[in-house]
This record gives sequence, structure tokens and C-alpha cells, in this order.
Amino acid sequence: MQNEQLQEILKEYGIHEPEITFIRHNENRTYKVKGHDGSTYLLRIHQPIKDGMAGQQHTYDGLLGELQMLEHLSGWDQMLVQRPLRNREGELITIIEHEGKRWNSSVLTWLEGRDLHKDDVSDPVMVEKLGARVSELHRFYSQYIPEGMDKRPSQGISYNQYMIGVIKQGLAKELFTSSDVSVIEDTISLVNSRLADRGNEEAWGLIHGDLSLGNIIMTSDGELSFIDFGFFGPGYNYTDVAMGAMMVPSELRNLFLRGYYGNDHTGQDKLVRLEGFMLLAIIGYYVFQMENESVHAWMRERMPKLCADYCKPYLSGERIFYSV
Repeated sequence: MQNEQLQEILKEYGIHEPEITFIRHNENRTYKVKGHDGSTYLLRIHQPIKDGMAGQQHTYDGLLGELQMLEHLSGWDQMLVQRPLRNREGELITIIEHEGKRWNSSVLTWLEGRDLHKDDVSDPVMVEKLGARVSELHRFYSQYIPEGMDKRPSQGISYNQYMIGVIKQGLAKELFTSSDVSVIEDTISLVNSRLADRGNEEAWGLIHGDLSLGNIIMTSDGELSFIDFGFFGPGYNYTDVAMGAMMVPSELRNLFLRGYYGNDHTGQDKLVRLEGFMLLAIIGYYVFQMENESVHAWMRERMPKLCADYCKPYLSGERIFYSV
């Protein structure tokens, strides 16, 4: 995308003669923007690099739900997050034309810091703090009154069932064997049956939906902040908790759970549910990358290990929380 067009977009937000640095093009085109007054921003053009990566989060209404939530969250004292800017028309989204198509764009304040590293989560204090931050995010969601969540990605039983269909597409692409696809189907079906049978209404709400080391920023004073809310929407709290637990070494996962749940963090039923959501998170990555040929070799190599080392033991009733 030409620098001149980016400049025109930023003028809509009152940002003139900025220094623009391209970051990456994956789910979106992203740019770091430094204004002439020294303020720094993140410009996002919501155009995924592959058509198959497009989802509800890229639509106007879907994106608006994310930005409205961030606007409220940025005003909440307990958490530091990026704040969306409104353009001169008072809108959170600016529509642009590029390569003959119309795309949504948005601007967020820049969050100074660095991605969380593996070394960071080997620190027991940091691990418990991470669990507490996820809990605080869910506390905000529990009192936030959202609009238009039917336009946002939803990670519930229906989505889990949808993932089975996408994984089956890997057979035609010769990515997976039929036996491994059957194992994945059985795994997802077991998780869904447990969600339906046990009545997990209290765990259903709003979630980040894509927690990873790369989506958590550590500030210079050691605080943790979440970024990239592209998969924010309805879902089970277990999704975020499971993703958080997978970031930390197995021997420290109890500390993460204590940070999230408090002293009531043990119990077999809880671990069984979290194990299922760990596997869903891994399978979800395969689903999201199904059209991305650059990772097909990796998927072809790793799927048998996922099935043999984790899914099959889970299906047979073994505990895998401390091994995934």
C-alpha cells in the first residue's frame, strides 16, 4: 500500500505528516505511526493476507464490536490497553479503497513495551500475575454490556463442531491421515459432550479468544497488557485460561491457576475441562491456518504427534494438563 494513501487515512484522525513503518501483513496490514508531536499509534488495514483468514472480525459490524469494547476497556483503571481513535466524523472505522476493493481501517494508541517471552513465564511471580490479569479481563467482561456480539467470532459448541469440518478438509489436501482426523473428531466431540452434559453456563461469557506470548505486552515497569483482540467475542472462560496455562511451564501451571481462580484452583473436573480446551486451542490453530500453504509442511508433520501424545491419552482418560 502506497505511503500517500496511508497518509490520507491518518489525516482522517488528525495525524499529519507522520513517520510510517510497516510491521506485518497477516490477519491485517499493520503499521507503526509516529506523529509530528511525538505521539505513536498503530494503523490497521483489516485486509487478511489470505482470503481464507477473513472472518466476522473483518466485517464493519464485527470490527465495530471490537473497537467499542476497547474504548470501554481503555477507560477501566485496572488494565492498560490500546485505545481506539475516532476520525473527524466521530467514527471508529474509516473505509478505504485499495486494489479495487473496500476495506475497513482503524487506528489505536501505541502500547510501549515488548512481547512476553518464554523466559518471563519461568518466573513464578510473573506466572501468578499473568493468571490474575486474565481474571481481571474476565471481570471487566462480566460487567460490560456489549452490542452486536452476533457479528463477532463465537467460540462455543457450534464453533467446535465447525472445526471438525475444517480438519476434514485436510484429508483432501493430503495434510492428515483419516485415522488422525478421526481422533480429532472424537476429541472435539468429547469436549462438546462434557460442555453440554455438565452445564457450564457460569463459564460462558466474553473472552479474548487468542491469548499467546505474542499477544501480551510487558511494559518497562513489568506490567502485563493484552493486545490483538481480533478473536474477542462470546466463548467459554476456559478458552483463555487454557491458552494462558499453555504459555507457562507445566510445573508452574498451578500458580497460574491460583492467580486466576484464587485458592480454589484445584480439582479434577476443572483440570479435565481445561485439558479439553488446551486441545481445542491447538486444533484451532490448524483450522485458522488451513489455507496458509506456508505452514502445511509443519501441520503435516505435527498432527500425528498431537494425536498420539495428547488426544489419544485424553480420550482414554489420562490427565494431560501438565504435559501439553
